[in-house]
Parts: sequence; C-alpha cells; structure tokens
Amino acid sequence: KILLQTVSQGSLDALKDLQKEFATIEKKKEELADYLCEDRKKLSLEDVFNTMKTFRELFLKALQ
Repeated sequence: KILLQTVSQGSLDALKDLQKEFATIEKKKEELADYLCEDRKKLSLEDVFNTMKTFRELFLKALQ
C-alpha cells in the first residue's frame, strides 16, 4: 500500500510539473504570436518551426 501511495504521489507530482511546463510553453507561444503579429489562437508552433527550418535550409543554400 505504501508503494502504491508513493507511486501515485510521484505521478501526481509529475503531472503538476508537466502542466506547469505546458503553461509556460503556451505563454511563450502567445508572446511569439504577438511578436510576429499573428493571431494567438491560430499560431501553430509546428508551422513556425517548419518556416524556420525552410528559412535555414534556404539560407545555407544561399551561402554556398
């Protein structure tokens, strides 16, 4: 029983930590949306990262 309580508490602690991390990521995403003059609700981090990747690839190609 003590082991189960310990595991359960560890899981709850991990969940709380994960929720804090997601809240931090969401806040940073909103700041990025504001910086880029994008709609906070429509900004997709996947799109941003894909755009950055494409820019990097084209930039490196231009340097060559």
